[in-house]
Amino acid sequence: MIHNLNNLNLWRRVILLSATFLIAILVGYSCKKKNNPIGEGVLPPGSSLESGGIDTFSLRTYSTIVDTVISMNPRYNLVGQFDDVEVGYVNASFYTQLSLSGFSPDFGDFSKIKVDSLVLAFRYGGYYGDPIEELFEVYEIEEDLHEDSTYYSFSTVATKTQNLVPTANNEGLLKPDPLKPSVVGNDTIEPQLRIPLDTLFGRQLMMLAAESPNNQEFLEGFKGLHVKVNKPRPSRGRGAVYYLESTAPSSKMTVYYSVDDTVKANFDFLISNQLVDFNHMEFDMTGSPLEKVIQDTIPGQEQFYAQAFQARAKVEFPSVSDIPENIVLHNAMLELPISYFTGNNFYPSSSVTVGAKLFEGDEQVFLINDNVEYNAQLRAYVVNLRPYIQSIINGEVINDGLIISPRFFNTTTERIIFNGTKTMNKMKPKLRIVYTEF
Repeated sequence: MIHNLNNLNLWRRVILLSATFLIAILVGYSCKKKNNPIGEGVLPPGSSLESGGIDTFSLRTYSTIVDTVISMNPRYNLVGQFDDVEVGYVNASFYTQLSLSGFSPDFGDFSKIKVDSLVLAFRYGGYYGDPIEELFEVYEIEEDLHEDSTYYSFSTVATKTQNLVPTANNEGLLKPDPLKPSVVGNDTIEPQLRIPLDTLFGRQLMMLAAESPNNQEFLEGFKGLHVKVNKPRPSRGRGAVYYLESTAPSSKMTVYYSVDDTVKANFDFLISNQLVDFNHMEFDMTGSPLEKVIQDTIPGQEQFYAQAFQARAKVEFPSVSDIPENIVLHNAMLELPISYFTGNNFYPSSSVTVGAKLFEGDEQVFLINDNVEYNAQLRAYVVNLRPYIQSIINGEVINDGLIISPRFFNTTTERIIFNGTKTMNKMKPKLRIVYTEF
C-alpha cells in the first residue's frame, strides 16, 4: 500500500519498477508520456508522478539438484513408480515399524487357531501420476530402526529375502484405485491399499505378540516391514506414486483367524507417529528436460523445475541491489507462472515454500515464506517479497536469489514446470516493485 503523502514536507518520487524474466528493461520518459494510475491522488500539490527505473535489472532462472533430503517420519509413506516426460523416472518405497494393539494378548491354544488371512492396509492420502497395475512386495526388516538416527531418501535397511506377499496366484498384482471405496467383509469403507501377506508369517507374529508384554520386546523380535513395487519401468507418462496415511486409525496390519473353525476374530498391528519410518526414493532423470536444466543453466531461460526430493527452482535478480538506500518500499511482488494443462495427473504443487541464503559465508537457507499457494486464476505462484527486498536494500542480508520448492518437499513426488526467462508461453515471470525515494 502507498501511504498518503499529503502531510509530508519532503517531496518524494514514487517509482514503479516492472521487470520480466524475458529481458532486463529500463523504463524512462518517452516522447509521448502516458498517465500512470499508480499513486494518483496521494502526491503533494505541485508534484507529479514520474516513471523511472534502474540501469540493469537482469534476472536468472534455473534449477539445482538436491542430494541430501531427510525422509523419516513423513506426512505420507510413499510407494509406486512413474516415468514422467519432464523429470524422468521416480520409484518410491518405505520402511516402517509396527506395534501391538494390545500387550501379551491371550489367543488361547494355538493348536486350535487357524490364520485365515493377514492384510496390510493403508488409507490413501492421494496419489501422483497415472495409476497402473503394479506388483507389490513386502519384506521383513532385519536391522533395528532407531528414533535417534537420521534416515535420508537414499537410506536403506537390510531385509530378509522372502517376499511376504503370496505369489502362487499373483496376489501382489494390484491396480490401486485411491478414489474407489474398499469392501471389507460386508462393510464398505474409505479407499485403501490392501496387500495380502503370508498367513504363516501372520501366525508367527501372533505367537510373538502373545509373548510380548510391551512394544519394546515386540520390536526386538520383529523389526518392521519394507513395502515396495517390483515391475518393469513403465512407459513415459505412465505410472503413479501413492501417498499413504500410515498413521490413520484404519492403516494397520490385521490378522484374521478362526478358533476351532467356528469363532472368528482378528488382531491389529498398528503404525503410529511414535514409531520410526522413512521413505526411500530412486530417481533417473537421464535424457529428461530436467537433466538439461541441471547440467546447464541456459535451458532454464525457457523453463525450469522444482521437484520433491530432487530439485529446487532458483530465481536471481542481482540488480535489486542497485536500488538506492534512501527509499521506502511499498510493494514487491514476484509472479511465477507455470506450464500445466488442466487434467494432467502430474499436477503442480498446491503451495510452495520460498527460501534464501541471508548471510555471507552461511550456507543455511532461511524461509522467506513457508506457504505460497498456487493461484489457479493467474496460473502462477505470487510471492510477497517486500520484507526480503527491503532487507537487501538496507544491507541487512545478501542478495543471493530465491529457492522455491514444493511445500511438502520430503513427503510427496510433485513437480512444477515454471515458465522461464525466454518462454514461448504467453505468461512470463515478473517482479513488480513500488517504492518511494526521498
